[in-house]
Amino acid sequence: MLIEKLTVSNGMLVESLYNEGFEVICSVSYDDLISSIQQYRPDVLVIAMGSPDDLIFDRLTKVNEECPKPVVFFTEVAETKIIKRAVKAGVGAFIIDGISSRKIRPIIELSIERFLDALSLRHELRETKKCLNERKVIERAKGILMQQRNISEDQAYQSIRKVAMEQNKKLIDVAVNVIELSEIFGSLQSNC
Repeated sequence: MLIEKLTVSNGMLVESLYNEGFEVICSVSYDDLISSIQQYRPDVLVIAMGSPDDLIFDRLTKVNEECPKPVVFFTEVAETKIIKRAVKAGVGAFIIDGISSRKIRPIIELSIERFLDALSLRHELRETKKCLNERKVIERAKGILMQQRNISEDQAYQSIRKVAMEQNKKLIDVAVNVIELSEIFGSLQSNC
């Protein structure tokens, strides 16, 4: 997919992409970028824009959140604020002033690899946060059991673990149940 705001070099870019074996699925304006991505499902977004504006980076940020794709950006502007904005919007390669046919493939391949690495890191971060949050819930449930039953931390953990095994549930599910029951009984006692 090629998103462009016409410049002299865009025709050369399209030709270079074809010469390097890439298929340009469509050329779109960035106003309907997300719907075009969902419709055409490109492997890479190649953007050619003489002077990028805030709107393209807003659109790319939204793309990065909703349907992430590797992005290669060709431009004629080398301002630091634009480069920073491009990075925050998820641009993997930002090429300034010039398109060389023999450089197209390595640039796109690099962008794809960087994108895949970033995607992997995002997934790993999401999983780590999930595990940390689950650990906090389990710790809270252990604390409730320790206080209510006057048992050790290990005994509280073993109790949660035993119930999880007996009911074929995850530790986190049992921990959530312990907390919910504690809150229910706590509110019942305060109402009496």
